[in-house]
Amino acid sequence: MSHQESQPNLADYEQEYGSFEWDQLYAEADWSAPDELNIAHETVDRHAAATPERTALQYVGADGEEETVTFADLAAESNRFANVLDDLVDRGDRVFSYMPRVPEHYAALIGTLKTGAVWGSVNERFGPDGIAYRLDDCDAKVVVTTTGNRDTVAEAMEQIPSVEQVIVVDDAEGAARDGDLDYHEALADAADEFETVRTSGEDDALLYYTSGTTGPAKGVLHKHRWVAGVAATQQFAVDLRPGEDLYWSTGDLGWLTGPINTLGAWFWGTPLFTYEDEFDPEAWAKLLDDYPITVLFSVPTAYRMLREHESVLGGVDLDLRHALSIGEPLSAGVVEWGEETLGVTIHDTYGQTETGNMVINNYPSMELKPGSMGRPLPGVEAAVVDPETGEVLEPGETGEIAERGDYPCFFAGYWEKPDKTADCFVDGPDGEWYLSGDLGHVDEDGYFWFEGRADDVIISSGYRIGPFEVESALGEHPSVAEGAVVPKPDRQRGTIVKAYVRLVEGTEGTDDLKEDIKEHVRNELAAHEYPREIEFVDELPKTVTGKIRRTELRDRTEDPTAD
Repeated sequence: MSHQESQPNLADYEQEYGSFEWDQLYAEADWSAPDELNIAHETVDRHAAATPERTALQYVGADGEEETVTFADLAAESNRFANVLDDLVDRGDRVFSYMPRVPEHYAALIGTLKTGAVWGSVNERFGPDGIAYRLDDCDAKVVVTTTGNRDTVAEAMEQIPSVEQVIVVDDAEGAARDGDLDYHEALADAADEFETVRTSGEDDALLYYTSGTTGPAKGVLHKHRWVAGVAATQQFAVDLRPGEDLYWSTGDLGWLTGPINTLGAWFWGTPLFTYEDEFDPEAWAKLLDDYPITVLFSVPTAYRMLREHESVLGGVDLDLRHALSIGEPLSAGVVEWGEETLGVTIHDTYGQTETGNMVINNYPSMELKPGSMGRPLPGVEAAVVDPETGEVLEPGETGEIAERGDYPCFFAGYWEKPDKTADCFVDGPDGEWYLSGDLGHVDEDGYFWFEGRADDVIISSGYRIGPFEVESALGEHPSVAEGAVVPKPDRQRGTIVKAYVRLVEGTEGTDDLKEDIKEHVRNELAAHEYPREIEFVDELPKTVTGKIRRTELRDRTEDPTAD
């Protein structure tokens, strides 16, 4: 039976959602009881014992270097790291990484969890101030990095009194500092056996920081029970088939999406593919041609760029059977492009650092409505609620997307910020809800539809306009690579919709083209939603995760002289 013909893991959404229990997942996975649970054991060591030669990680470096890491290899390497780390930290201490997608990064993650320490990571796109803030906020004790990143870490450490040790992986791009531990030298002298600390599902495991685009970043704490939730997502939404798939999740361990897909895949014993370098359409096309990658998980920006440069996919022999996206809603046009060019439907998923996982998804067995977020993960109760009263709204009514339940991925709280944690919850008539800060609505079929962040909605002439619909319509114009819309003050209407548009390469930005784009959006949507003003730009400002920084665009719109 081919991949395309085989039945999805979630064959009947309604039946599974109505009957799902978390104890059922534990039984199916034959894993330890939640009262004695360690993520490292569940994702690596039990597979190293049962199927030691199975591939855990297929690595391709920026220079084309290849390395295949088995579960036995990963267990032994992480044991060595744990033995080194065990002399440096106590249970519950924070260990952070700042490094690329290299095999040592994954071994450090698993090894840290084996010691009972708490793992966190900072994406390489952050500079010294971003590193310093996060490590200082949680009193991190150890940092794992590369020689190429060592100068940046050193600059950050001038502001951090808590860090006692830096462990450095030599990548031939920089130099270690006095007092650093050389990763490979230290591990060469360490034993390859280690007794994993007996943690419970309620012990601290992961500390990841929000991106902090609307205020200081907050540390989001997750427990070892977190792994049960990501296992469910990888089973139902990612639809992993152990023994069949090679799974390329393009996310970095510097964001929680990285551990979600890495550890979720390993929970089921599925090999993970990773590429060290940043996104490049031609390089990605070659990787998809050279390796039997069956499941691809990436972000809308990457899919949009592949679509813009789809000629690189000409002649590529794809093994894909499933593709997913997270970060921002996918437009219908990108979904259609995926079906025509990649041969698969790109399934949108939705989650936050606080929810620890993707909690609303489109599933392979379910009818897909392009542009929709999908439906809740089995085991998660989701609704659109009034953020003031917690009352569940009727289908079609706009409110705040909210979740609740005994879902093991829900965060344990913001690091040492109980007031901020409490602000995320509202007591409703039928119980408490976690408020996402995202606006949306549910349709008559139970599908969720994203309308934007609460502070992104545009009110013009009394109409509420969500940016996503307008931006999706912009993106379907043949001359538009991507666009973003924000409110612009207007004496008559209060505000109007202003669009910042990046054109397809080689397109001339003329006044006639602006009018044509306006007309296109007006025809796609409604007369009150089209952008009354368009500005062509070379690039759109984005967060380090690739999301459009509408806050910056709003500031620029209100003050045209602002940088």
